[in-house]
Amino acid sequence: MLKFHKTVALFIYLFSANVYSIGINDSKYIELGGSLDSVLVNNVSAKLHSQANKPKYNHVGLVLGRGYCSGTWLGSDQQYSYILTAAHCLQGYENNQHQGQYVSFKLYDGTVISSGQSTNYFNQYTGCSSDIAVAKIPKVSDPLDSNGDVIKQPYIDNHFNKDLLLDSIELTGFGIFGSRSLGQLDWLNKRNGTGQLRFVYKDCLINRAIENTPAWAFASPGDSGSAIWQQRNGADVAVGISSWWFGWQYGYSGHAPIALNSQWLKSIVPMLKTVDDIPTKINEGPVFVLTEKNILETEPLEKDLRGSIYYVKGSNIVNGPSRYIWRYPHKTTLFSTHLIHQQTNTTHLVWLQGQRKTHCGWGKINNSAWCYPAPNLGQLKLQFNQKDNPALPIGRYSGDFTFEVKSLYNRNYNESVTINADIAIAETLPFDGTVTVEAPFIGKRYESSIHGTVYYLSPNKKGINRPRWSRYAGTYSQLAVEVKNTQTGVTQTVTLRGERYLGCGWSIMNNAAYCRKIGPVYGELRVSFIAEDNPNLEIGEYKGSFPITAKGLHNRQFKQDLRLNVYLNITE
Repeated sequence: MLKFHKTVALFIYLFSANVYSIGINDSKYIELGGSLDSVLVNNVSAKLHSQANKPKYNHVGLVLGRGYCSGTWLGSDQQYSYILTAAHCLQGYENNQHQGQYVSFKLYDGTVISSGQSTNYFNQYTGCSSDIAVAKIPKVSDPLDSNGDVIKQPYIDNHFNKDLLLDSIELTGFGIFGSRSLGQLDWLNKRNGTGQLRFVYKDCLINRAIENTPAWAFASPGDSGSAIWQQRNGADVAVGISSWWFGWQYGYSGHAPIALNSQWLKSIVPMLKTVDDIPTKINEGPVFVLTEKNILETEPLEKDLRGSIYYVKGSNIVNGPSRYIWRYPHKTTLFSTHLIHQQTNTTHLVWLQGQRKTHCGWGKINNSAWCYPAPNLGQLKLQFNQKDNPALPIGRYSGDFTFEVKSLYNRNYNESVTINADIAIAETLPFDGTVTVEAPFIGKRYESSIHGTVYYLSPNKKGINRPRWSRYAGTYSQLAVEVKNTQTGVTQTVTLRGERYLGCGWSIMNNAAYCRKIGPVYGELRVSFIAEDNPNLEIGEYKGSFPITAKGLHNRQFKQDLRLNVYLNITE
């Protein structure tokens, strides 16, 4: 590791006079541009530039001092602006303070925020962990939002926590753009990307972009001085300062942890805002937060009410119950809401699961029945299951939704419960198996978990998609599945065969029957690619996926969601 550290130091000094922007991995370049072709650089760069111009990055600007660097406006008083950047971006870093260097800070649109003889402050700079500085520059103007108001000051991290830091980050800076294979592609511009802090080495935060993962961006020549951002208490917080990169090929970058330098920053910047200054939302009732990890359960809302309650859809619930039912508690309610994908600021429909509690178990949320000895429970239980959302892109989703709470016995009772959703999807849904040209997917049997036969449904199935009962073997179902040519990016539809084993032969996949002499076998699934079913499929490599659900005919409670991968290498 010592050799690695010395090499890192070399890169710090090599590029200290450059502006830094974003490097991305090849798979992200292909995703944004369609193929790994340098001719597409303007299309790819424009998408990264669009993300960087979100209002939350209004305080990110260009530092012109010891060359070009990026920086973050921390606030201003009547005379000076305080700009956060990297130590090696300014003159005098050999000492703790330096006066007299001419430094300016301007926004992407050219607005000059501060310019003149700067006082540069350093925190005993020796390497990446302390590669942080503040330039106190004569003020020219304040950064403004779209309404003409001074933008809010950004928050900085002041609680060093490795568990929180080793998560995804947002990088936003100015300068050179490129990819791991293509190298440098473009010069100065403001761009944004998503990375992942992998580990901490000698108090330096190490980010690395890895192919085909949500961590696809890294700092590059010269992102020095740009802040990296994470979420804390519902707000964007600067957690690190870009210090070095390790070349296009490797996709590494190093960042000084702001939290370890926060006490020093407080002594320099009088108006500094930290995580402790993030306002707490004032709510009339309790705050319920649903994440991808927790199963959320509310308090017993019926405890002070005579009679049981039920839940129906309210604000921002798209698909969900609108009236009550009365039945013995069982099953789960599947409902949907609109959440915002934070990385792209786009709206996605997200499916969630909900249940309501009684003394004899959990049931659907709109079930108003109660069980002995009393109607005094009524908790709401919610959870996110990625298998309900197989096509949801990787990223963080946030928003809120509301259930209306009503009582069957007390018609004057009308309350509501609001849920804040903060759901992070870190990786694509793992596959339960793969269909290739050479081999079909063969599913497992479910003898150990259920009684009776199973059958298989899929939205990709052609024709009727409901259970059948037929002892006629020798038939199969057809599945229409979209696959993408990995070389051209063109999407095509291939036909696959889906079959279920009856015990004495293969039949259509939704057939729940069994052969008389064999008995109620459980019926494994077979999904195959047959070249004769796809005569027009050209030579190339194709990838895709699709869902299948296994359900029990006799055991109606049994349900198993599957997602199959399709990988086809057509050579002739």
